[in-house]
Amino acid sequence: MPSLPISINSTLKCLERCRSLSQLKQLHAQILLHGLHQENYVAVKLISFCTKKLGSLDYSRVIFSTLKDSANVFLYTTMITSYSNHQSHLSKEAILIYEMMHRDGPHPNNFTLSSVLKACSFMKAMYEGTQVHAHSTKLGFDSSLYVAASLLDMYAKFGWILEARLLFDSVRERNAVVYNTMIACYAKVGDIETARQVFDKMPEKDSISWNIVISGYASNGNTSIARELFDEMLERNINSWNAMIAGYSRIGEWREAVDLFKSMLLGTVKPNHATMAVLMSACGHLGSLKLARQIHGFLQKNRTEMNFHVYNSLIDMYAKCGNVDEAYQVFDGMPMKDVVSYNVMISGLANHGRGQDALNLFAKIIGKGLRPDTFTFLGILSACNHAGLVDVGRDYFDCMVKVYAIKPSADHFACMVDLYGRAGLIEDALEFVKTMSVEPHAGVWGALLNACRSFCNIIVGELAAKEILTIEPGNPGNYVLLSNIYAKNDLWDAVQNVRQLMRGKGVGKTMGCSWIEVESEFHEFLMGGASHPKLEDISTLLRHLSLQLL
Repeated sequence: MPSLPISINSTLKCLERCRSLSQLKQLHAQILLHGLHQENYVAVKLISFCTKKLGSLDYSRVIFSTLKDSANVFLYTTMITSYSNHQSHLSKEAILIYEMMHRDGPHPNNFTLSSVLKACSFMKAMYEGTQVHAHSTKLGFDSSLYVAASLLDMYAKFGWILEARLLFDSVRERNAVVYNTMIACYAKVGDIETARQVFDKMPEKDSISWNIVISGYASNGNTSIARELFDEMLERNINSWNAMIAGYSRIGEWREAVDLFKSMLLGTVKPNHATMAVLMSACGHLGSLKLARQIHGFLQKNRTEMNFHVYNSLIDMYAKCGNVDEAYQVFDGMPMKDVVSYNVMISGLANHGRGQDALNLFAKIIGKGLRPDTFTFLGILSACNHAGLVDVGRDYFDCMVKVYAIKPSADHFACMVDLYGRAGLIEDALEFVKTMSVEPHAGVWGALLNACRSFCNIIVGELAAKEILTIEPGNPGNYVLLSNIYAKNDLWDAVQNVRQLMRGKGVGKTMGCSWIEVESEFHEFLMGGASHPKLEDISTLLRHLSLQLL
């Protein structure tokens, strides 16, 4: 490439020193003054810098528009890529600029096509996407692996798996990117077995190939096969560990997630924010305060960047581990808080019965100029629920609808039904259900049924049971609630009928489960289970303690 004029070189050096849009505009003015604005190369650099470094698509478009008539393929591609990478409603502009290019501009190259296909994928622009595919074929880009991978990804996002497979089969020389995209297509729609078939046929697998299949199996709940593949990997990166840890956590195997994290620390791969977020979620479900403090200490020791997501996960973890005061310390120490921070803290306070403290935080949200969202009100209604504040809860529900124009979900209605029910206002709760603007789900009828159990209301209880057993016929807890209502009213024949109904539908009681942490090791006990390795010693000790209590 011939050397550029010194004026262009010096201009580009000045560009690298720009720190604001104002400085960029000053430089652009100098470019116009010295007649360099017709240089496509300079414009490409300006647009790329303006978009990537300064985040201003608007000014990038201004620069592009001044050169639209003389723009070459590189300038068009840069502008299309800028919009496409934005992944928002503005991505539609990438498609419009491509149409302009197709009509009046130069022929696209493989990077142009890949970028506009990415925009079509995001916007679900099916008609435009198939048109671009036709253009790529007409222009002879069928052999471009770069374009093929983008087309496969687009068809996968459209849900057109058959079309994606036909395209995949038509590519003669496939590289890892094409294989990985096809594997991801199948994994995304849950067809992990076909994804595995493609994976097994790969001549050379990279870490991405392994990670997609591991994540696919783990996402579908098959952690045993996912772990087999994980153990087969010669080199695991952070995504490999995260996929496996998240897989365990997703299906409730939280102890396995924690154990795998401990194994990770013995190697060279270091955890990132995603790892810690999943781990904190697992810890919260285990309820281990000791482990929670260890995780917090690990974050501090390794000077992990404390962004909103990490802070919010810490708050949630401490609250779920039973120490809402330490959760509040983390919350109070945040340099900045977003609405999610308040939502997590409000939920934690509500679940620990500190309803008034939760309501005080709502006032702080308004005072900070933040806008409460649907999850904020879920937490607030839950706080009112635990504190028995019926009138206050009703006021917040009305505020959500009338002031913030938030459409209540079935979960919001369930909170209100539970609020009325706990206060013994069964008829009010039933009337509230009848006025719902959405279809009541199991949570709504479950809250009403539970209230009927507490206050021995047979008529409404039978109505609620009829509805919830239609929605969840296999949930034993619903039958137990109905049975308890009858038992409290000495209706033993009805109790027997419920038990017969359960047997007839093959519904059995869920086994009770508990676990305890001893010396950093978790021990799980199932009701009637005999799998614990020290069961005999434990049983002997329990018998000994029972004798001492006599």
